[in-house]
Amino acid sequence: MGYRTIKFAWIPSTGQNWATFTAVRKEAARLWSWLVEHHADIRQQGGKWPSKADLQKEIKGLFPGLHSQSAQQIVADFCEAITSAESLRKKGDPFCYPNRKTLYRHVLFTNQAPRFRDGRMILPCGAAGYLSVYIPKGVILPGRLMEIRLDYGEVEIICEVPNEVRPIGPTIGIDLGVNTVMAATDGKKAIAISGREIKATIQLRNKQLAEIVSKQSKKTKRSRRHKRLQRAKYRVLKHAKNKVRDLCHKATRKVADAFPNAKAYVGEPFNDAGREMGRKQAQTVSSACNRKIINLLNYKLAACIEVEEAYSSQTCPVCGERSKHRRIYRCRCGYEASRDVAGCANIRTIGIEGSMRPGCCVPNAIQFVHPSKYPGPPPGSPGDTGHVARKQFREATGL
Repeated sequence: MGYRTIKFAWIPSTGQNWATFTAVRKEAARLWSWLVEHHADIRQQGGKWPSKADLQKEIKGLFPGLHSQSAQQIVADFCEAITSAESLRKKGDPFCYPNRKTLYRHVLFTNQAPRFRDGRMILPCGAAGYLSVYIPKGVILPGRLMEIRLDYGEVEIICEVPNEVRPIGPTIGIDLGVNTVMAATDGKKAIAISGREIKATIQLRNKQLAEIVSKQSKKTKRSRRHKRLQRAKYRVLKHAKNKVRDLCHKATRKVADAFPNAKAYVGEPFNDAGREMGRKQAQTVSSACNRKIINLLNYKLAACIEVEEAYSSQTCPVCGERSKHRRIYRCRCGYEASRDVAGCANIRTIGIEGSMRPGCCVPNAIQFVHPSKYPGPPPGSPGDTGHVARKQFREATGL
């Protein structure tokens, strides 16, 4: 069995819904903050962290503004974060326990909590009341409901769906990157998809957030102007998130169309590489949406298997020599191609044979594409010149 996530925008439409929505998010944040304090106290005293079942019993009745199962889900999320931090600590990697207290937090509902009535979901929120969430027309649950995540401006519904049996097509290798978000090859042809639009969207988002946070620091917290800037921050985050998600869908769709029902080997996400880079380069690498792309490829292709990709972009797929190059890989043996294409060819060999080897299949045709069409006339065309724009403005205004 697999899982499918459905997302749609939603905000309360009535005053009563707003009051319930605010109260339940505050209660969820209060529970999370309590868990953060409880965990810090136990660590300082050298005690043993209780199990998830013990914590769920301990909080029973302490947070009446939440449905009982919603409170249990928050405890489960916190325990999962603690387990993840512990595993990183044992490996010697950088880790951080949950230590942030918030005023609001998203709320989780299990499949037993909601009720469906006349195109709406009725979500119980304990003593806070009930939330009525309108489901947009055309949104159909693809399988058995498992979980609902309610956040500011967005609702996520996770459903369990049976795994589809698909005919397996060609075997391809995929190299994930930043400037080139994906490069894929089956040994004969290759496709490289530009990631500069995704990169520019993330950089613009970071710049706008820095400006908003700078202005917020000069305002009184929770004042009218502070809240106005907070709403602007939410708008910037939502716009960037939707645009990046759309571009990732379009990029993965181009790979799925170029290699239908392919079995893909993809390099593992490389966010740890940012530790050895400069500040700007590290921010670019850490903001890469590799995990999101892998999840999208996992259901658009027949299979998507992660493999170790160390030195795949520095090794010549023809002679096996290892050397560093910039965007174009030029080897002394005469092989010349984009570095991302060389990387995906080596990743394909690693997936098939277990390791890189010289003399593997290299593509003889490379196609460079953008995930989305350029919005408007091509740059430098007559329709893109300044005098044409001024002429259109004069005709529209009658000046």
